[in-house]
Amino acid sequence: MIFISDVHYQIEYLNSLPKNKGPIVILGDLINWIDYRDGQGIAMDVFGKDNVKKLINLRKEHKFDERKTLWRELYTADPDKIAQKMQSAIHKQYEDVFDVLKKYEVWFIPGNVDDVDIMNTYLSSSVKNVDSLIVEYDDIKIGFAGGGVPTPINARGEIDEDTFSKKLFKLKDSNIICTHAPPLVRELVTDVVTNKIEQGWVSLKDFIERYQPEYSLFGDVHQPQASYWSLNATRCINVGYFRATNQYLELSSICI
Repeated sequence: MIFISDVHYQIEYLNSLPKNKGPIVILGDLINWIDYRDGQGIAMDVFGKDNVKKLINLRKEHKFDERKTLWRELYTADPDKIAQKMQSAIHKQYEDVFDVLKKYEVWFIPGNVDDVDIMNTYLSSSVKNVDSLIVEYDDIKIGFAGGGVPTPINARGEIDEDTFSKKLFKLKDSNIICTHAPPLVRELVTDVVTNKIEQGWVSLKDFIERYQPEYSLFGDVHQPQASYWSLNATRCINVGYFRATNQYLELSSICI
């Protein structure tokens, strides 16, 4: 079994994943709205490079109100046409991603940019949505809690802390807890490129401290100050920004 996160429409790297290491577990964010390194993504395709540069700068500066205002302004020219173009681009990216993933055994949970309804149209005998489930693999109980932390951006995959906390509680018997975002630990949620504190789950930190699973695996923060951290007896690991690094974590590389 291997774990990846934050695919963000990196088709080439998906095609290079090994097929002899068991299921591929994806911890969310399959499509790419904006790559904050170069602006590539759906937003640039729809609104152009200059506008995306403005969106990136406002995001890096955490000027969320100004960012929302700019988003609204970008839609005013022809909102129906723009919305249709956005939706077509989203469906196209999911179609391309799942066209690759159908060659593998895949378990996934949604991230903050994901549309669960669209993702679920691609379920099959080999592609499974494991959100809210405990799945036993090689005598290891692996719990899954998807969804993004609520932010001022209000991305479509975000859920509120209470909903996430209730989901987590059902997974308290897990040896490994898998989420999209990290527990709210400063070093795990600080992005060294933006030099800003990003999103993390308060309830996940509380869950780890209370139930002490052996591992907490996640992604979401692309360039974290710390990729590894210990909370009491739990080893917390950011499995990596797959779009940029082609990085994955093998289950066999961590000792249970």
